[in-house]
Amino acid sequence: MSVNRTAWRLAEKLRDKAEVFGVIVEETRSGATLVDAGIKASGGFLAGKIITEICLGGYGKASIFSKEYDGIDFPSIFVCTDHPAVATLGSQYAGWNIKVGKYRAMGSGPARALALKPTELYER
Repeated sequence: MSVNRTAWRLAEKLRDKAEVFGVIVEETRSGATLVDAGIKASGGFLAGKIITEICLGGYGKASIFSKEYDGIDFPSIFVCTDHPAVATLGSQYAGWNIKVGKYRAMGSGPARALALKPTELYER
């Protein structure tokens, strides 16, 4: 199972149909692909659905529906997965301490799986 391969297939969907999903896709000089789904881009529910599934490493499905809360209808999202440990701990858990000089950050997402950080999580 690879959260990177499955998430990348979803990212390609956004990239290949950027106009349909209301996203802006840019390739950086370093080769990274950046997807703007709401800063300069209009984004939308369908882009958000795919981004949710990317955040699950491609091992979960999201569906959007309307739900009433205190008499007001709100858009809501339902997420399901047959692989909760992979989709959450393997893809979302922010357990990678990144330190470069004075810069500090917590790494999460499918890229963290490439680094196998934290090691003990992936060993288990």
